[in-house]
Amino acid sequence: MDRISGLPDELIMLILSFLDAKDAASLVTSRRFRNLYTIIPDLEFDDTSKFQGNFTDFMSEALAARLKTTTRIRRFSLKSKRGLDPDRINPWLRDVLNHRGVMDLEMGIYGDNGYTLPLEIFTCKTLKNLKLGREIVISLVPENALLPSLETLVFDDCVRFCNPVDCAFKAFLSACPVLKELTVDGMCWETWEWSGIVSSQSLQRLTIGRELVDFEGPKPQYITFDTPSLAYLEYGDFVPDGYTTVSFGSLVEAKLNLLVMVNRQWHGRFANDGDVLSSNATNLIQGIRNVQILKLSSPYTFETLYFFRDAIPVLEKLHHLTMINDDMGFCWRFLPFLLNKAPNLKTLVIEGGVHCLEPEDAEEPDFAEEADNVEEEPDCVCECLSGYTCLLTCSVEVLEITLWFGGTTGELQQVKHFLGKLPRLELLKVRTWRRISDSDKLRIHMDLHMFPRASSNCRVQLSFV
Repeated sequence: MDRISGLPDELIMLILSFLDAKDAASLVTSRRFRNLYTIIPDLEFDDTSKFQGNFTDFMSEALAARLKTTTRIRRFSLKSKRGLDPDRINPWLRDVLNHRGVMDLEMGIYGDNGYTLPLEIFTCKTLKNLKLGREIVISLVPENALLPSLETLVFDDCVRFCNPVDCAFKAFLSACPVLKELTVDGMCWETWEWSGIVSSQSLQRLTIGRELVDFEGPKPQYITFDTPSLAYLEYGDFVPDGYTTVSFGSLVEAKLNLLVMVNRQWHGRFANDGDVLSSNATNLIQGIRNVQILKLSSPYTFETLYFFRDAIPVLEKLHHLTMINDDMGFCWRFLPFLLNKAPNLKTLVIEGGVHCLEPEDAEEPDFAEEADNVEEEPDCVCECLSGYTCLLTCSVEVLEITLWFGGTTGELQQVKHFLGKLPRLELLKVRTWRRISDSDKLRIHMDLHMFPRASSNCRVQLSFV
């Protein structure tokens, strides 16, 4: 008994959950454990679960019964797809927020005109993790708002902010002095009424994402990132008219999925060179100058970097670059500009597949040229990288490549160019994405070991699915 008494409450509650009723009862009757009996580690309501009658009635009755015998609730979750009556539910929520020491709160509520949160949620001193989702509308943050313990904040699935004058979004973040992680999933800034300012001095991790489907923005939008302590950024969005201020002085890792627009519209196609872009990613690109690990999540991001290639800063600290390519025919004309600004890049990972043209798509040889050129196999490498001069001075030591199509002529030609140009390459890792025959495996193995290498120290690792 004495050894158990010194354990944390959370661990004692876990131990009690494994005991049978008789043994548990003998413990909770002692003075040390009596209060633990009234602590609920997890209280969850979800109207997709089975229950009888109206969900609001069910929840009101259940809360009334639970709160009579409960002193503390560690985690509280409320999810409703059918909507509920806030006049009946909010008083119980106020009790949970004000008197039950709740640390984790998750709320996702649909409603005809959105669900308005009780203001007590902005002054809860014990909250450490808060997740809000579905059709919650936040239009007012009280002047006395303060969440002194909140470290993780998640806005998920159509949360909307409606107050451009006082900016409820900015006020919300200002009320979180120790916030470390912010996630905004489904950020449709074109439907928000806000100042466009993401500001937090304590924020260390920021994830902003949305479904990148057709877009028609009604008016100009400028976004500010005032996040000097940010170490991790995951950002997927349509690029707005501009980024007024970008403060990423502590940034270590960034994952970007950026789409540029013409006339604040996007309908599933790449922009052309002659298009007048309404998007301006200049300050955002310049703001990532301290990044050490960079992941480019789509060819649309490649396109964005090419259009704003003059904004790419010298990336002195960048040592790991990942490119995710799901469109093998899309040009990599951005890559020389990026590699030339990354003097200390050590690892280059190409996920999805290399950019290549198959022989039937490559330019036909000029039969008027000399005979030795006539007999050559079509290049199979798009002219956007055919020079590869950027590789001659590249510092990459580890290169990882996926053969999406299983080692076609074009894919191997691309690998050949990398292998024959990178002077400091120590390890080339090649893997296939799909199953291939034993004869193709042997062909790929022989080709890779026959290709000339710019680095005599380069080893080749080949793996098959």
